[in-house]
Amino acid sequence: MYNEIASVFNQMGYAQLKLNVEEPHVNVKLVGNGMSPETEGYVIVTLDETSGIKYTEEQFRHISWQIREFLVHKGCHLYHFLYIFISKNTTPPFNLQNTGECLWRIDPVNLKLIVYGNALPMYTGLKKPIEEFLMSCNMPGNTAHNPYNNYTQYNNVLAAHANMTLVIINIIIFIITDFITPLDSGSSLTDKGALSWELVINWHEYYRIFTYMFLHAGPDHIFNNMVVLLFIGSYIEQYAGKIKYLIIYFSSGIIAGCASMVYNMVEYNYTQSVGASGAIFGLMGSLLCIILANRHNTQEFGLRRVLFMVFLSLYGGITSQGVDNAAHIGGFLGGFLITWFILAFTGNSKRKAGMN
Repeated sequence: MYNEIASVFNQMGYAQLKLNVEEPHVNVKLVGNGMSPETEGYVIVTLDETSGIKYTEEQFRHISWQIREFLVHKGCHLYHFLYIFISKNTTPPFNLQNTGECLWRIDPVNLKLIVYGNALPMYTGLKKPIEEFLMSCNMPGNTAHNPYNNYTQYNNVLAAHANMTLVIINIIIFIITDFITPLDSGSSLTDKGALSWELVINWHEYYRIFTYMFLHAGPDHIFNNMVVLLFIGSYIEQYAGKIKYLIIYFSSGIIAGCASMVYNMVEYNYTQSVGASGAIFGLMGSLLCIILANRHNTQEFGLRRVLFMVFLSLYGGITSQGVDNAAHIGGFLGGFLITWFILAFTGNSKRKAGMN
């Protein structure tokens, strides 16, 4: 939910302070004080409990101390903190209510802003924009009506820039390979970088394990793949971040290609593979892993919906002709395992990390 609220902070002049940890989120606004030469700093620390990330009080205090060190380094010795915790739990974390700092709570279920005690005038100006944002989420037809649901939390496909870039690149390459240099002009999918185990193993053309992901066999092929990629990819990127998303996508595509080659080698099949579907099935596996890892924050029907979608996709591939099911299954398993590894690794390391 922070991603949506952050737009309000940006509009009010609070710049995001990049940390090398996923939580908490920090926004800072430096203001010149006309009565003294010192710069006055206003800090917003947002703890989004809907993300599933938990910190101990000692870890949180350490991060707060680092923020203060950053402000002092910028020449700001006068600063104030506003803590906003997004949680359905009415009890503030770490006894923040007793620290004398400004403390607000956003109820992600009822979409309400609760203010504890008095707030500084600078922070009071944030109250109305946040309440207006929460009210807009409650408007009929707004798909973000329940930010506590992880599926509606990441519903802005245009905000996933890396995923959108992949979609655009796939479309551009399809236009070039299918319209500018069509197959009937004498070129073939082999010339354009299709995946063939014989060419990879015997002729060492390893680049094909990468290039095949950007080739498609026709308008229907690319249209179906890009529609699925547009929505599933945007969710995963906004959940995991650009770098992790790209790792999941390309690793899944490579694993899918390797699975396809192994199957075709065993079957002595010399058919070639093209398409982003192996990587997309990897995203399906990644999505399933994310849902299982955050099942305490998601509604039960969400898991069933994803499982049903995966089942229909696999069933459609198995019952259709000319579909590389080995790539689909390999990509799905690869995406699931890679995401599981990333979540397990970052879950242990992000708590130990400091601030960039």
